[in-house]
Amino acid sequence: MTDLILIDGHALAYRAFFGVKRPLRSPEGVPVNGLYGFGRALMAVVERSGAREGAVVFDSPGPSFRKKLYPPYKANRPAPPEDFIPQLPLMMELARCLGITVVTSLAFEADDLIAAAAVREAERGKGVIIVTPDKDLFQTLGEGAITILRPAGGDSFTRVDASSFREAFGFEPRHMAEYQALMGDRTDNIPGVAGVGPVTAGRLVRCFGDLESLYEGIRSVKGSLRDRLEKGREEAFLSRELARLRLDAPVPEDLFLAEPDREGSACFCEEKGLEELAWSCRAFSPCPTGW
Repeated sequence: MTDLILIDGHALAYRAFFGVKRPLRSPEGVPVNGLYGFGRALMAVVERSGAREGAVVFDSPGPSFRKKLYPPYKANRPAPPEDFIPQLPLMMELARCLGITVVTSLAFEADDLIAAAAVREAERGKGVIIVTPDKDLFQTLGEGAITILRPAGGDSFTRVDASSFREAFGFEPRHMAEYQALMGDRTDNIPGVAGVGPVTAGRLVRCFGDLESLYEGIRSVKGSLRDRLEKGREEAFLSRELARLRLDAPVPEDLFLAEPDREGSACFCEEKGLEELAWSCRAFSPCPTGW
């Protein structure tokens, strides 16, 4: 049973923005193609989950603690499309109208907030679903009844839980940050250890577990790999700090799915010229069966 659904808001927003090719604009000329796709996707996933509580979680525009720790963090990413930026506050406003809690924090990223909420609520005995394409959140899978749904094209999702993670990676989900620390992450510009790829990183994590155990037993590693690890020790520990999710991120105590303001959300969409989305808002009703 799903008690709580946590949705990666930025990921859903980007997918919606690029997924709706029509150049939709409000009567004032503001682009709303992303708002249209986001609203449809958000209502569909919440309805399908059957959850009683939930939140959509966004990154904040300011730098997180990771950027302060390592300025090149995510510096390789292109700037968001110009038409995307003004749609984010509209997406957040629509989510609130639909009765869905919106969470963001200046110092922490959405992944940290999602992880903190998921682990806290799973420890309280709740079933939690996280909707995200981000592999970083695999770190949460060993903590209670947490399942990740990764978009897999169209309206379908790939389900990942602790069991399927172990089968795929061969180590415990709590060691995901060690794995990322060793091989790095080009998407987030996390350096990792030069010359260590996913196959070698996986083998090292399966053998040693965490970085401390690896470097304590470094003499058992032979040849050039040992040289690369010794040269990259500082980068490995830095990379783990960047990859590891912060379970102390500030999350509201109440992550509620309130009764949606169907008429208010519909009027909001009509003001933006989205008549079809307005109709969906009036019909919005979470399903009691869920996944």
